[in-house]
Amino acid sequence: MLDLSLQNIIEIYAWTAAGLIMIFITAIAKFYQKKFGIKTFYYFYPLPMIVLFTAAFHLFSYRTGISESIELIGSVGSFLVGFFLYRLMVGVK
Repeated sequence: MLDLSLQNIIEIYAWTAAGLIMIFITAIAKFYQKKFGIKTFYYFYPLPMIVLFTAAFHLFSYRTGISESIELIGSVGSFLVGFFLYRLMVGVK
């Protein structure tokens, strides 16, 4: 039997929302590359997105160190690509 507490439901929602935000960031990066010709490497952006969705689905299992490692990797990866895109768009070298 699947025992989902309110905390698990909120965590699944949060990681899924983070993955959806990464979809929008990827779309913005693709648009920015096509519109302005600046290489954004948008084809690497789905990697953190996949890890974030994996973290959301892995929460159905019991809380383990692996689950927390997946969450950390996904959040750090999404921060790095978001920060990289931000720096490209504002012109920081």
